[in-house]
Amino acid sequence: MIITELNIPCVWGGILKGILLKNDTIVTSEYNKITTKIIGIHGWLDNFNSLLPMVEKLIDHHPNYEIYLYDRAGHGFSSHLPKGFDYSHAHNLEDLRIVVQALGWNKEKFSIIGHSYGAILGMIYAASYPDDIVCLVAIDALVRPHVSSDLFWTTIGSRIDNSLQYLSRKSKTYTDELTFEKAVEHTKNSRPGITDEAAKLLTERAVRRDSDNKLHFTRDESLKLLSLFPFTDNMVENVVQAMKGSILFIGATNPQWPRPSKTIDLLKKYHLNFEMTLIDGPHHFHMTHIDEVVNRIEQYFDKYLQQSSITMIQHSQL
Repeated sequence: MIITELNIPCVWGGILKGILLKNDTIVTSEYNKITTKIIGIHGWLDNFNSLLPMVEKLIDHHPNYEIYLYDRAGHGFSSHLPKGFDYSHAHNLEDLRIVVQALGWNKEKFSIIGHSYGAILGMIYAASYPDDIVCLVAIDALVRPHVSSDLFWTTIGSRIDNSLQYLSRKSKTYTDELTFEKAVEHTKNSRPGITDEAAKLLTERAVRRDSDNKLHFTRDESLKLLSLFPFTDNMVENVVQAMKGSILFIGATNPQWPRPSKTIDLLKKYHLNFEMTLIDGPHHFHMTHIDEVVNRIEQYFDKYLQQSSITMIQHSQL
């Protein structure tokens, strides 16, 4: 497997750290096929290591895949947004578009595999650029309403006040020295059901040593703030209607948060290719039930991704 670091500069001045994974076969002269391009997007307070074991299996099984993983702003080893900037859906969407353009994938179709918030961002991108996306795999999350339309602006006002109050307070100072073992324990405690191996993998990109050789978490504390602009029922329906690509939802049998049943009903209504599978595992089941998740993704891609790839090859030969 070939892993290449591709760190992408953003218009706001930061860097998004990422890696491009390809199968060794892809660089040989005997292999002459158009590659299937996929972007993996991790969840809130995670990093791209969350998706790495699953993606490595997909690459190993499919020599024609190339997959890009990146730490979203404020996560992992990527830059934090300047103080006062909102980690909003719009900002995350803009960053993802920058990633797509930097890869040159805006000139062809690609797919997205997203976990948790990464799945929500994938849906938002698929609605904003419907002709870009072939397939979207949403792992244990979908766009869902957070507020009724009549409370939309009141909610925004409340969230802005909470944000300003939070950003105006003095930063906390911690006297206890952080160790890797303590960081792993924190990762496990905040992600119920995760294995020791998965927790260690996530923690590898969640901590870093500063100039004084002290270990600290890399995430931006501002990520604790809610996005200033929540979704309403109408907005969720608009997202689902705007999407064109095929979508697979893989959810937990006993989800950590209520399953977005209204969104699922909308997907069934508007998307003939929508499929749903439930797995008996924690919210991070893509790290604890890797083979089961990979097998389900492959089954779905065999149906819908390969059809698109054949069409692309035929067009390229014209």
